[in-house]
Formats: sequence, C-alpha cells, structure tokens
Amino acid sequence: MGPGTPDRRLVWFTLMTLGITANAAPAAAQWSRVEALPGTELFSIWANGDTIAVGADTAVFVSTNGGANWSRSARPVTGVTSIQAVRIRNGRLYAGTFGQGAFISDDLGATWSAFNDGLVGGILDSQLDLVDFAIQGSNLIAGTAGAGVYARDLGGPGSWHTFGDVFEPNQAPNVNSLALGGTRLIASAGANGMVFRRDPGDADWTISNLDNVGIHAGLSAMSAVWSGTGWVVGTNLGVFHSVAGQEPWTRVDPGLGSLNWVTFAPQGHHLFGAFNTPLAAVMEESDDDGATWQNAEVLPSVFVKQLAVSGNDLYAARGDGLWRRQIGTASVAAVTPGQLSLALAGPQPCRDLARLRFELPEAEAATIEVFDVLGRSMGDRVTGWWSAGPHEVALDARRLSPGVYAALLSAGGRREVVRLVHVQ
Repeated sequence: MGPGTPDRRLVWFTLMTLGITANAAPAAAQWSRVEALPGTELFSIWANGDTIAVGADTAVFVSTNGGANWSRSARPVTGVTSIQAVRIRNGRLYAGTFGQGAFISDDLGATWSAFNDGLVGGILDSQLDLVDFAIQGSNLIAGTAGAGVYARDLGGPGSWHTFGDVFEPNQAPNVNSLALGGTRLIASAGANGMVFRRDPGDADWTISNLDNVGIHAGLSAMSAVWSGTGWVVGTNLGVFHSVAGQEPWTRVDPGLGSLNWVTFAPQGHHLFGAFNTPLAAVMEESDDDGATWQNAEVLPSVFVKQLAVSGNDLYAARGDGLWRRQIGTASVAAVTPGQLSLALAGPQPCRDLARLRFELPEAEAATIEVFDVLGRSMGDRVTGWWSAGPHEVALDARRLSPGVYAALLSAGGRREVVRLVHVQ
C-alpha cells in the first residue's frame, strides 16, 4: 500500500483475510476440519469432559475419547432434517429435532425411541420444533421455536409439561437458547430485549430487560453463558454482561455492526465467542465476563452455530462441518524477529494511547494507520523510514470513539494488522 489514500475495499479485504488473525491464536493452533463428520451444516454441539455429541441433519455423531474417534448414529426418525439439541446423561443420548420433537437412545444412537409424551400444545405443532436442551437437577428442559419452554422429570415415568407461562404474553415464544449457571436457568427468547431467568422452586420465569428500562424492540437475545463469576448474553446488537443474570446489565459493542448470531463456550473463567456477521464469523476471547474481547480471528464466509470445549480443544459446529483447534492460556502477541510483524505493546483495551511494536526485516519505509471496521481511515498516519529490527510507536487514541479498530502496518507491499479496542 503506497503513500496515497488506501482503497477501502482493499483495506476491508486485508482485515478479513490477513490482519485480524495476526493477533489471534499462534500458527501452531490452526483450525482443522474433523474429517469423520460430513463437511455440511451442523446444528448443535455439546461436550462434557471427553464426551462430545454433535447434531447434524439426520444423525448424531458421538465421541467418548475427546474427539479421537467418532460414531454415527442411526436416523432418529424418518423425515428429520436437523438435530438442533443434543445431550448425554447417565449414558442416555437425547436428541431434539426441528419438527419431530425429542428422541432417546440407550446405545449412543444405534437405536432410538420417541420421547414426546406430553409434548403438545404449540401453535402448528411448534412444540415439536426443539432448538436447545438444558438439564436442571433431574429435569430436562427444552426450548422451542414457537411454543416457549417445556420440561420433563428424568427421574420417573412422567411426561413433558409447559415450563412457564410468560413467553407467549411477552411475544417471546421463540426461544433461541437455554443456559444453566449454578442453579439459575436463563432463556434467550423473543426480540424485545428480554431474557428470562428461573431458579429452582420459582413458580414461573422472571423477565430481565437488557437495556435496564423496559421493552427494546428489535433487540434479540441469541445465547447466554455463565462464566463462573457472571452472565454474558450475546445479541444482534452486541454483548451484555451482568453479575447475577439480571439488572443491571452493561452493554459492550464489539464494533462489528449488526450480528446474525452469537454463541459462546467457557473454559473455566475464560470465554470463547463466535460473532457471526453477514460476511464472516469473528472468533474472540474474554477473561472478564465479556467486558472486553481479545485475540480476534476472522473466518471469512463461515457461519458458526455453536461452540464447545473438550480438553484442550475448541470445537466449532459450522455451516461447513465440525472444526477444532487447540487452545491454551491466552497471551499477548509478540513480533517475530526477521519478519514483518505487528503486535500490541500496551494494554488492551486502550484509552489515551495505543502502543504498538513492529518488526521490519530490512531498512525501509513503513506506514501505520488506524481503520474502523468499515475500512475508513480514522486519523493521521505514522510514516517514516526505519532500520531493520524492532521498533515501537504510540498512537493518539483520544479522538477515537469507543469501539473496535484495526491498526495496519504497510511496508514494501506487505501488510500486517492488529486489532485495537478503544474505551473512554
């Protein structure tokens, strides 16, 4: 990129395909597709220790040894096209389908039995459109796309029953996901800026407004996760976090525009998030209950439905199959001696100054410029002639609005990018 004004399309392409991954996982921890599963759309994934279950279109894939080997189940029912929810409890495999309800297997999917007793009452049989499972005590909880939430006691011969009456009156019968933290259950439902919480013994769900005021039309809670110290909710308008899963909520804008889908997976107190935009899935990590996100990695033309952690692997159920990469303790990226590279040299997020460290393989002219996520230049460029080796600069960030930016290093026709998060 020369000394003139960069082409915004070229900047955007660079951010999507080159730059943001420069501050992501190290090269040894790249994504690889799990070849034992088809390279087609997957709808759900669940993991507990070395046991992993993945819902595909007509089958569930199960591994009991941390992903080393996989078995494919029989088709739960004729006509099934998506298995949206999977769980394993006490050796029994549960599958929630979209359109035919729930099925169980005592031999990890070799044979199936219908598990729909009492699953009635939805408009146009929407109670059979299962989208997620959670297990609270001895109860299997099921979220539906149109009929709210149902529950069934797994400790006896009972049947399904409606589990709460607040969803339909609050225009929230479409449940996107369920999440359990301790004993508290959170349902992400509807598109009016609400989540619903329920503790054991509660007569019904309690509404919590993400904007701390009331109805927020167009704000849709998509998923939630408990980090061990707080709750994080992903929405189409960013991330909300709260200590107790209720007001007050604090909003965090990842700077990616309107989001199509958000999903999380915890590794202890460390969170992994997949933020799906119209162009790509952006993978990020947080150590502070979603208040800040780091180590952005862009996956162009990818949609991530769900994430799960098993051992030292992060799994992504995507539109093109099951993918995994090794994970470890998040670390600040470092420059690579002898190669063109760029890394943060100061804290993230930044406030007044953004300190950057860069390496030049040879003496040459170099430029550093900051762009927003749309590829627009956001301030004066730092341009000069530097010797080969490491260098450090400080950028004035006081004129930037809070949000996510990219610092682009250009030298000799090559480019490196690092992600910046600015707060006031």
